[in-house]
Amino acid sequence: MYQHETQFKFNFMKKILGLSVAVLFITTLLSCRQSQTNQTKTNSSTKLEVLYFHTSERCPACIAIENNTKKVLDENFKTLLDSGIIQFRSLNLEEKANTSLVEKYQIGYSTLLLIKSDGTKTDFTNTAFLNADSKPAKFEELLKAEIDKNLK
Repeated sequence: MYQHETQFKFNFMKKILGLSVAVLFITTLLSCRQSQTNQTKTNSSTKLEVLYFHTSERCPACIAIENNTKKVLDENFKTLLDSGIIQFRSLNLEEKANTSLVEKYQIGYSTLLLIKSDGTKTDFTNTAFLNADSKPAKFEELLKAEIDKNLK
């Protein structure tokens, strides 16, 4: 009798554990799906993301890239920024909150990216470092042209 009682309790506990795991799995699946749906809704109007990744220690060129990028966007694309069609984000690649984007785009140093809604990525880093600090007018002209090209 004792053995049957123990076996019954063991089987009962297995069923409870299995049911708990199933509920946990379904809850996780639904919450992930909801999170993805919310992300899609938030970014559905965005056609171009301008992402500037930088480190905590910033040289004059790094600062110039961010400042001149903001200037180009504010002077030439203000209405698109305000409407969310273009989004600009300056991200410290050393901050934990930015880890997923750093890994997604394989960022290891200061980087300026233009990312279209279809996932097409333009790496504007080399042009930025060559011009933002030493030839800001040229940087602004080239960045404006690249943004225009990516919006088509």
